Amino acid sequence: MRAVHLSLDRRKSRDGATRVKLDLALTAKFFASIREADFDLDGAIEALQSTHRQMAELLAPTGFRERGAA
Repeated sequence: MRAVHLSLDRRKSRDGATRVKLDLALTAKFFASIREADFDLDGAIEALQSTHRQMAELLAPTGFRERGAA
């Protein structure tokens, strides 16, 4: 009803759900709600990078490096 009242563009998707294109004010409100959510995105990225480093160290051919240094 709000979409109709605000004359927002609506489209029926293949899954049967109706999607609404947000206007500028509603888009800003949507992004603000995501930023305020209790989700530590920076912490998740840091944990993923740390895991990647640990895995890369385990897979690195250490014997190859030691032979090249001698």
